[in-house]
Amino acid sequence: MNLEQLSNELLLNLFEYLQSVHLLRAFYQLNSRFNGLIITHFQNHGLDFQSIPKNDFNTICQQNLPLIADHITALRLSDDDDTPEEIDIFLSNPRAFHRFTQLKSLSLYHISSIETLKKLVKHFAHLQHLTHFDLIDCHVVFQHKTSSNLINRIWRLPKLTHCHLDFHFQYNSDFTIPNIRSKSIEHLWIENIVLDFNDLNRLFRSTPNMRHLIARIDQMPENQQFPFFIESISSLRLIVDHLTSGTINLFKNMPNLTSLTLQTGKHNMNGHRWEQFIIDYLPKLKIFRFWMLFLADTDEEVNEIIDSYRTPFWLIHHQWFIRCHWALSNDKIMVYLHTLPYTFSFYTYAIWNSNPRTKSTCSDENNYLCYNHPTKLIYSRSSLYDSLLDHICFHNIRRLEVTIPYSAQLLSILPRLDRLISLDVGSEFDIDASIALLQLNDLINKTSRLRSLTIGYWDASIIQDLPLHINISSIHRLRLDLQSYHYLKRDRCFNSEQCATLLRSSWAKQCEVLQIVVNDRSMIDDIINGMPNLKALKVVLQPGRSDDYLTTREDMITWMTSNYSRSCTENLDGTETIRFWIRG
Repeated sequence: MNLEQLSNELLLNLFEYLQSVHLLRAFYQLNSRFNGLIITHFQNHGLDFQSIPKNDFNTICQQNLPLIADHITALRLSDDDDTPEEIDIFLSNPRAFHRFTQLKSLSLYHISSIETLKKLVKHFAHLQHLTHFDLIDCHVVFQHKTSSNLINRIWRLPKLTHCHLDFHFQYNSDFTIPNIRSKSIEHLWIENIVLDFNDLNRLFRSTPNMRHLIARIDQMPENQQFPFFIESISSLRLIVDHLTSGTINLFKNMPNLTSLTLQTGKHNMNGHRWEQFIIDYLPKLKIFRFWMLFLADTDEEVNEIIDSYRTPFWLIHHQWFIRCHWALSNDKIMVYLHTLPYTFSFYTYAIWNSNPRTKSTCSDENNYLCYNHPTKLIYSRSSLYDSLLDHICFHNIRRLEVTIPYSAQLLSILPRLDRLISLDVGSEFDIDASIALLQLNDLINKTSRLRSLTIGYWDASIIQDLPLHINISSIHRLRLDLQSYHYLKRDRCFNSEQCATLLRSSWAKQCEVLQIVVNDRSMIDDIINGMPNLKALKVVLQPGRSDDYLTTREDMITWMTSNYSRSCTENLDGTETIRFWIRG
């Protein structure tokens, strides 16, 4: 069938399955109809520059953006290992955002340079129509002045309603609370920053119309009182290690709260106490979800906690149910308690020493056994039978962290792996290597969309031999990480012979992004030339290993830059890593 015979509606639906670069390559400037449909698509879905080859990025910026920028409503850029320095290159143009007259949403990922953030601040004057702004997974060593300037400029954006800040600071104090007020921000998500009482106090004052907050907070002092009511908040999601009476007092000052979600550890609340508290202080609460991990002394104590959630308030009036999973761990009982249905995006499963048990407050224990919300599963070593795993299942797992050996129950709770795109796999050091390789092969062969493989904790003596034993022919676009766990022991450096083995394997043909540790600079040249589909390379030259021609990291950067017309950046802060954005 000729595509032009399809209706506009069907073509627009089809466009949603294509990456931005493929859409522009295939259809832009084909004819006026397709040009109009592409513009409609970008008006509704934005332009995504994540995981794009460098040549395509340059082509779009030079040839397509001048023609379509004024129609784009959302833009996503990333400085991750797939596209190192992409954001910096984009922002280097002083008129980068001049043509984006309708831009309402801007998402920036993996910034690791303070200079890049300084450039961003200079562009805020041309982002006055933004309603959504995201800074995701940023690892930056901040100067206090720079941090303060960035946050204040964000709070000054006049139409901003949604803000997501995800920073990994060297020190928690590097994050500064804005000292100006934003009357427009209603939805705020602050990740990986622990806010204390004073931070929260100032944050609520600087964002007086905030209705939805997601944050991590410090342990509040017992009996801490908030000085004012926070009437604007209707939805609150908090991560707090220790739920004190001070934190509970915070909730007392939110009379219009309709949704409360908690991830917490130690606490002194049970079903009876929550019931009375909600009746007294949160009369508008409609949604209450929690995930709790804590210690108990006896089975009787655990059963008392479960029974406290069996009152009419929980089971009839609100129909809020819980499931409790517990087992003995080092003379204490580890208790994992959560509401049903399970609504968190992750699930961590760790087998304890003996006899794990589970109960729920549902009239039928078989209710809510499909955990459809989690997209990430962390599954630790299991050689013990767990009756819970005979029943629950996960249908939407996209990221799996697993330790080998895993029991057959793992595959029973994952009835389908066709959605899995990322696998982080480690191995216990006392397991036979042949068993570990067999299980890893079996797991990979059950996937159909896997594109990221990270080799985690593993016996260093066989890491370099994995390409000989692991078949990845089913993975068409591979992001291979042989490096991340190297920093633990500095024990997974590839020599020239092992590197040659890698390049002769199927891994070399299918790898698009590679992270690796080597001990000779010439191997980097071999890798780039020996991997025909490689688009990005993150490499560490092992300190203390033989390299007679290399004296300093500066020499390494000079060598890389002079030999390749590619973007090359000195290491991410605190590492010895150098990154290439290679080819299209």
